[in-house]
Amino acid sequence: MTCIERFGWRQAVEPGIGRIVSAHGDYYRMVCNEAEGAILARKKKSAFRYNKLADRNCSPDTRNCESLSPVTGDFVRFRHNAHGESQITEVLPRFSHFGRRDPTARRQSQTLAVNFDTLFVMMSPNEDFSTARVLRFLDLAADMGEAEAVVAVTKMDLLRDGDGGLLDELRRAVGGAARVLPVSSFDGTGLEEVAGYAQPGRTLAFVGSSGVGKSTLVNRLAGEELQATCEIQEWSGRGRHTTTVRELVMLPSGAMVIDTPGIREIGRVGEFELMQAKGESTHRRRK
Repeated sequence: MTCIERFGWRQAVEPGIGRIVSAHGDYYRMVCNEAEGAILARKKKSAFRYNKLADRNCSPDTRNCESLSPVTGDFVRFRHNAHGESQITEVLPRFSHFGRRDPTARRQSQTLAVNFDTLFVMMSPNEDFSTARVLRFLDLAADMGEAEAVVAVTKMDLLRDGDGGLLDELRRAVGGAARVLPVSSFDGTGLEEVAGYAQPGRTLAFVGSSGVGKSTLVNRLAGEELQATCEIQEWSGRGRHTTTVRELVMLPSGAMVIDTPGIREIGRVGEFELMQAKGESTHRRRK
């Protein structure tokens, strides 16, 4: 099996195909068959060809499709340079996509994860727990493509007296939209079930608020500390934000994880304008 196949490529193997493992402006770390380990590549506008099929959710009414850039998890075509930076020329079609309205530019979308097989929507049973917020994530995931959604209720070891019905309430609200899975990286609850999704060549995407345990779960699946983590803050009961960039991590099982930074605001493109047209307040209490 070639390197690019180990990293999830499922079509005919050709020269010049890579997968982005992290993005840093116009520079990218990428794996491919042409070199061992990750190489440095760059997107140069004069050589880049836009592929309209790459982004299933691209809508000319709400965003500038020509600005599409590679993101972590993308498969790309590139020109290999063994003596310097390689050049990315095209983003290949994505089989799955999860995004939200860009909180800084409400008429544009922000891609959070691509080319994943399972989307884990993560929520912990502390002050930030919100069934409505979970449903917002699942609403955004309704048209994500060829992938399934799982709701992981993390840090179950922190469940307090009187919270026994929390999972039942969430399962009733979610219905058949996703499996609800209780998880604790501390005592091992649910880790076997999560590991069942981590099959060779498959990609998992973890999304949720800051401090819900995404990086800790990556470390438990890896059996070592691959991602930095922070302790729960006693004064707030919340974990602190640790992941600052999206990164594709290869696990010992042969599966990959896209660990995303914490998400504070979630919404669909065009929702802001729709609320204005209806005369609704655009100021929302953070859930």
